[in-house]
Amino acid sequence: MAIDMTPARTTSRTWVLLLLVVVATSACGPRTKQQRQSHGDKRTDEATLLLNEASQHLRELNADRAEPLLAKAEKVLAHPDVDLSPEGDMLRSELAELQARVPRVREEKVRREKESVTDRERKEREAIAERERKALESTVEKQRDAVVEAMFAVTEALDALEARNAGSAQVTAASDAIQRTRERLKTGKELEAKSEDYAASARSTERRLEQAETRLQSARRVIDFVSGPLGESQEAPALEKKAKREKDLEARLSIYTDVRNRYLRCGSEADKLLSEMPELARSPLSVKGRPMALKAVAAGCKKKAGLTQRTVVKVQKAKVKWEKAQAKREKAREKMEKLKAAREKAREAARQKALARKRK
Repeated sequence: MAIDMTPARTTSRTWVLLLLVVVATSACGPRTKQQRQSHGDKRTDEATLLLNEASQHLRELNADRAEPLLAKAEKVLAHPDVDLSPEGDMLRSELAELQARVPRVREEKVRREKESVTDRERKEREAIAERERKALESTVEKQRDAVVEAMFAVTEALDALEARNAGSAQVTAASDAIQRTRERLKTGKELEAKSEDYAASARSTERRLEQAETRLQSARRVIDFVSGPLGESQEAPALEKKAKREKDLEARLSIYTDVRNRYLRCGSEADKLLSEMPELARSPLSVKGRPMALKAVAAGCKKKAGLTQRTVVKVQKAKVKWEKAQAKREKAREKMEKLKAAREKAREAARQKALARKRK
């Protein structure tokens, strides 16, 4: 068993004196047993110092410094006088144990150095990974903020579609906002594979965009109806007044036909809109700032189309009657023209005949 002692510090002078003692002793002639035992004790003291220092170096995993000390201690303990010292056998056992530890210490040092290198590499990898993680978090945060900002613009644009004065400009603005948000999502597509949190956020935004697209299509359909067929039908009363003042039956019939067609388109498109969007039966449309029930609009347009059709039929009949009268008048005129031409011809013949008689 190794003796764990704190190595004694010896000065150069002490080593010199110890060496002189050994030399002086060995230089003497035949010695007594007591002298030999004293010499053996001195050698064990020297070996103890060497072994303690070597043991300290081995504990510090410094086999290169321990080996020379163990070799020196082995020479010191090899002297026969050490056999007379009570500590001789114990020190030789300790020497053997320390010498056996040398290769194990070398292996342990190599293992720890490898572990140190591995640990350093691991820490470097962890540091790199941490830097990459922070960089990714920063990039994701910027991308997420950009998407949120773009989506906020979509929400504002969709809300504007419900305003009283909403029209094609608001539809275009909402469509552009949705497209910008989709483009923003595309720029962050690679981040979805690197960040599960951002991928989930992107999928949520895509679902919201789908809902926004549906809402936009509904608003576009309503606005197209309000600005198209419904708007045209609201211009019909003014056209009807114009038709009543029109004296030309052809022009009057054209105006009334246009009015009827406007009401027909209004009723047809209103029915179609209700079938595509049943929810509009419960929520009135905002037309020029006034709420209008789509079902009532459809019924009103169809009713007005029917009434206008009666007027169209009356004007058509009046036109037919006028055309017949006009045909009769034309026929009478042609008859009068023929009579006039015949009379002119007879008068010309009479003149020619009279001239012929005068020449005779």
